[in-house]
This record gives sequence, structure tokens and C-alpha cells, in this order.
Amino acid sequence: MELGKLSKLNLSGTTTLRRAGLRGVAYRGCRITFRGETAGDGWLGAGAQWPGSNLYLPGQVSVASGGKLVVDGGMTLYTGCRVVVDPGAQLTLGSGYANTCLRISCFVEVTIGHEVAIAEDVLIRDSDNHHVGGSSRLSSAPVRIGDHVWVGSRVTILKGVTVGDGAIIGAGAVVTRDVPAHSLVAGVPASVKRVDVEWT
Repeated sequence: MELGKLSKLNLSGTTTLRRAGLRGVAYRGCRITFRGETAGDGWLGAGAQWPGSNLYLPGQVSVASGGKLVVDGGMTLYTGCRVVVDPGAQLTLGSGYANTCLRISCFVEVTIGHEVAIAEDVLIRDSDNHHVGGSSRLSSAPVRIGDHVWVGSRVTILKGVTVGDGAIIGAGAVVTRDVPAHSLVAGVPASVKRVDVEWT
């Protein structure tokens, strides 16, 4: 490996990934903490930098004791990511990428499918972390994102949402309900704007 490429790696974080049984690398500025379980035969790049860019933002991937991270495909999380898996929770990553400053707060279950494209500043949360008195709604529920999904910049995906295969979520949307497969949703709260969409 070239010396220039080595200088961009976080060798301690990469060692932590590999000791946890995962294939992949951690890049400069991305802290890796695994106290829970890991599984899968995929590859994870944590804190990667876009080619030709000098931008590095602090990031972290943290799996608490009792939590589980499963990596099933080749997934790249770009610089500035903050991924936290709490005790008793499971995060499953398929393949694709998440642009700068992704936030995943996994308290129960978050699943991201294969060939997924996630733009910058996206927030995915499976919990409100608080219960509102008099409400029968659960404060936490799984989030499931299907295969070949495109998530636009500054999207927020909240608890209990399933995003169908091939869907597109427009920039700035707040997703509080399920997104049908091959649909385009946008707005606050997100609603279906088009159906039978395809993207490349």
C-alpha cells in the first residue's frame, strides 16, 4: 500500500474492526468502538474520504455491549458519520454508501438493504427515546430500508418506517410512514409524489 494511502487510515480503528471479525478499514478521524457482537461476511469502510477531497470530519461507529452490527455487503460510510448501536439493538448494513455526516441511532433494529445510496446529513432513528403520556404509540420501532433505495440529503427517517425496494426519498423529507416500493416521496411529512419510478 502507498504511504499516502496509509496516512489516511486509522490503523487502530482498522485493527478494532478486524479483531471484531469484520472485514474493512477505518479512516482518519473515525473512532471505532465495539463492545457488542459483530457478524456478516461483508466489508465496511468507516470514515472514508471522497476521491480528490481533503475534507475529514470526526466520526464514530460504536456498538455497545449487548448490541450487534451485521455487515452483509460492501458498505462505505463517508467522513463525519455517527453510528451508534445501543444494548439489545441490531444494525444490519447491506451494500452501497452513505455520504458525509450520516447519523444512525439504533435502539431496537435498523436494517439497510443492498445497492443503497444515502446522501449527506441523513438521520435514521428507530426511537423517540421518550414516551408521551396518554399516547398508545410505541416510543421505539424498527426501521427497514429496502434494496436499491436513494435517500436524498437532509432526510430524516423515523421509527417504525419501512422503505420499499427501489424507492426515492427527496431531499429534506421527514419520513414518518412506510414508503411504497418504486415510489418517490417528499415533503414534511413525506408523502407519495410519483409511483413506478426507476433510478440509476
